Amino acid sequence: MEGGVLVSTQVSALFPSAQATSIPIQTSRRNAPLPPPPTESDPPVEHALDSVVFHSDVTGTILLRVIHAGLIIELISLTHDLPPIRFVFPAPVLSTPALFFWQPNELHLIVVTKTASLYRLILPARDSTRLWNDTLGRNWCREHLIKNAPGHSLSMAQIQSTYSVAVALEQGSVIRLEATYIGDEVEDGRWSSIGTPLFWANATVV
Repeated sequence: MEGGVLVSTQVSALFPSAQATSIPIQTSRRNAPLPPPPTESDPPVEHALDSVVFHSDVTGTILLRVIHAGLIIELISLTHDLPPIRFVFPAPVLSTPALFFWQPNELHLIVVTKTASLYRLILPARDSTRLWNDTLGRNWCREHLIKNAPGHSLSMAQIQSTYSVAVALEQGSVIRLEATYIGDEVEDGRWSSIGTPLFWANATVV
């Protein structure tokens, strides 16, 4: 590259937090524990604990970052000039959240938190140059509680599709959740667990 200089910099320097739209995410779980206080050994809050690059012909390229000790998911458009959006969760999220394009004009962000909440966030993708800058729809944030996985018992999640999620518990069991209905503007949707008792934990999700 003639006449060019390659430099490295933090993503937050290119997309400052002051330019981002921040939206707090609520939980219906009672007595949910507060996030642990930061310690000196924690990485810088703007340092990404996890990141994923998503691309579709409709949305362009989107960078997903998990920051602030897992409490914030940030979406940054690398194709279009629009402010990033940040979702502030009530508990740290498990790696790795996943973003899906849902026909004809939605983005689905699937997230599992350490306190056993499974979220589906429905974001607009009607206009590729605006994306989440458009008005969010009714019931765009849908939470599902994994009832027999008490708080802080989850260690890992694998988002396989918009309909399928596998979750590992700290004691070694695995819960696989399948969406039987993704919900609408009124209902949060329905999930069920599958698997054999020998290898899968029995879970009830509402």
